[in-house]
Amino acid sequence: MNSRKKLFSLSAAAVLSLSIAGQSFAATTAFTDLEQVAAKDKIISLQSQGLVSGVSDDLFQPNATLTAAQGVQLIVKALGLNLNSINFVKAPHATDYFAKANNDAWYAQSLIIAANKDLGLPADFDPNQKWTKEMFTKELLVALDGHNIMHMMKLPPIEIKDKADITLDALGSIQAAIYKGIASLDADGNFHPQAEITRAQAAEMIYNALKYVHPAANQSDQTVYENTQYGFRFTLPDSWKGYTIVNDKWEGLSIGDSQGESVVESGAKISIRHPAWTAEQPRQDIPILVFTVDQWNELQQDKFHIGAAPVGPSELTRNDKYVFALPARYNFAFPEGYQEVEDILASKPIQPIS
Repeated sequence: MNSRKKLFSLSAAAVLSLSIAGQSFAATTAFTDLEQVAAKDKIISLQSQGLVSGVSDDLFQPNATLTAAQGVQLIVKALGLNLNSINFVKAPHATDYFAKANNDAWYAQSLIIAANKDLGLPADFDPNQKWTKEMFTKELLVALDGHNIMHMMKLPPIEIKDKADITLDALGSIQAAIYKGIASLDADGNFHPQAEITRAQAAEMIYNALKYVHPAANQSDQTVYENTQYGFRFTLPDSWKGYTIVNDKWEGLSIGDSQGESVVESGAKISIRHPAWTAEQPRQDIPILVFTVDQWNELQQDKFHIGAAPVGPSELTRNDKYVFALPARYNFAFPEGYQEVEDILASKPIQPIS
């Protein structure tokens, strides 16, 4: 599923408007079967935004098991995934990617989107399969974070009593979901990964995921750091008012040098420091590495490396001259405030300026 031919040249937005026949996401009548559901308010909020649908105008069926097709449609719709940036050479069909799909079904176009966004769905994907908590959690986290091995590298230990029941390739996603407040353990510390997930449970995870990605913030409660030298703007919570800037530099080391590693590239490292930081009680900085576009391209080609981490920095944004990146394992020691910084970074706070 990693390499696919794009199949037509018409505008994806024009041709692939999301079909919702039989599964309308924009219900207008309040659901009447949520009174005993703990996540009632979250489901109603999602309904009001047109992000979840019922089985009829007024019934959500919260305790019904989520099918694979419903799960994919829910993730695609809630996260706003689309094909606007893709041109095809001929009209795509769901069966181009998944043999068991039905091209006329309400879910068909969501499967096309999921395939082209590389959500990792297998070729033998069965739309009618009942999904487990593990399956839905893994797909949701892949859609949120991509194939990101930093799940495992940045997380503090999370004790899951029934960890032995979790498939190895889903463990990182489940741990990340718990850490980020998207999913939770029960009172006994179990996740129940192989239990079928209900529609209410899936909707609640979607709500929590959107809250994590887009934390509520009033524009007036924000502080902005603007760097005109390199051309970027970084939006901070108002609690960071009075921040300081720590200027340093990164160094790129040679690879495969018989004389030993030597510094072959360098650039600016700008750290935004919380106003409550002290030498006695340091807090997590927000570090930003600045690369020229040429330096960044050479780093991606492994012409030099930075630090000892097995992965390199991750791009935050760029302008015409510079790429701004987050160092690998920047919060490996988990200092005070590291989770707040991770939440800030998840809100896409950095923007290029000219």
